[in-house]
Amino acid sequence: MQITWLPLNICDLIDRTTRDFIWKNANHKGLNLVSWDNISRPKVWGGLGIRMARDSNIALLGKLVWDLLQGTNKHWVSILSHKYTSSAKILNHSTSTPSSITWNSIIKAKNILKNGFSWRAGSGESSFWYSHWTSFGPLCANDLA
Repeated sequence: MQITWLPLNICDLIDRTTRDFIWKNANHKGLNLVSWDNISRPKVWGGLGIRMARDSNIALLGKLVWDLLQGTNKHWVSILSHKYTSSAKILNHSTSTPSSITWNSIIKAKNILKNGFSWRAGSGESSFWYSHWTSFGPLCANDLA
């Protein structure tokens, strides 16, 4: 779940097993006294904080996307960055063929999480005009000729 995009039927099976654990006894009988929506709410909103399998899968893969964005000194980050991207712009990168299962999973999660990422001023190394901080690309083209 942490490095692979799980198929939908596997996520459904995990969710069904979780529901069965909560609602059914050893004889596979039970009553649904509380709706699944109430159980899967965060604890601060009165639920049990149980996450759906797909949401957990995306969140765990999102941690890998974050490491790639931050350019951490982790060995796997440098290997995947050098193999699949020509620059540190993973948010603008799409899958290339052939790719590893892990890389394809990271790209799927990135595509879902991409709208939550935004550019912000930081150390001053980024250019307002030439950085990809909008969804439309840079504000100014590099071609001055």
